Amino acid sequence: MNDEILRVENLHITFTTSAGEVKALNGVSFGVKRGEVLGIAGESGSGKSTAMLSVMGLTGEYGHVHADKMTFMGEELTPERVKVLRGKNISMIFQDPMTSLNPVLSVGYQLEEALKRHHWEGSIRERVIDILTKVGIVPAEQRMRDYPHEFSGGQRQRIMTAMSIACNPELLIADEPTTALDVTVQAQILKLLRELRSSSGMSMILITHDLGVIAGEADRVIVMYGGKIMEEGTVREIFNEAHHPYTVGLLRSVPKADGSHERLIPIEGQPPDLLNPPKGCPFVKRCPKAMKICLSQQPEPSTLSETHKYSCWLGVKN
Repeated sequence: MNDEILRVENLHITFTTSAGEVKALNGVSFGVKRGEVLGIAGESGSGKSTAMLSVMGLTGEYGHVHADKMTFMGEELTPERVKVLRGKNISMIFQDPMTSLNPVLSVGYQLEEALKRHHWEGSIRERVIDILTKVGIVPAEQRMRDYPHEFSGGQRQRIMTAMSIACNPELLIADEPTTALDVTVQAQILKLLRELRSSSGMSMILITHDLGVIAGEADRVIVMYGGKIMEEGTVREIFNEAHHPYTVGLLRSVPKADGSHERLIPIEGQPPDLLNPPKGCPFVKRCPKAMKICLSQQPEPSTLSETHKYSCWLGVKN
């Protein structure tokens, strides 16, 4: 689609470990439109972060990445191209800011280094002060001299956000940006991201296991499990018309905001072993509607609308 800023088709990723080959992703395809927020939901280990690390070229020497197509703004994302784009045109907020920030360098120095690397035009110091002020780190001119341990968890997340948007990227990947933050700080970070998107028009991929965050921030949603996409659609389609048993299970296992006292129903069992993934649907051992064919064959996506698809044998017409 010509309005897509990012396009990935048939992405496979394996990791070499001492125990064998971990098949982290198996044929994942997705795109992000200009100005859009794509939410990616699913349990830990479903492949959400791994997919985005491959886009950033950060899967490491033990990660083997293959895709039929991976383009950004119409150009192929080769390893060499990713190095040029990373941090400038495509940026990422990582889960834990304390391990992402260098503890022995001031936050101002780290921001300045990012801007210098990407040849920022204009006063780098003024840009650092401006961007820290925008994310609520004030007085910025004084606090830019401080070190990561001198900030609270919420403030460090704001600094990571400042670093990720310093060069005005076209695409921001936010990987669990509110994990381990209290509700008040979480709301502040999400509000900040909303304001930054509104002012710059950038696209965003929001990775989270929190369906409430997805509902409030995303335009479209991808639901992942066991290294595959189970269902994708608009926020309304996923939350009001979910079809895949896994998506339905996720929605039943989280509290509702309408004040109802409906009993939560957990998804029993454990995610699949990606060293020895199932031949069929990865959700088969936990699915209450599993059929014999689910054990041996993976279904093709069933199309419910132009925007709504799900991969399940229940949707295949015989």
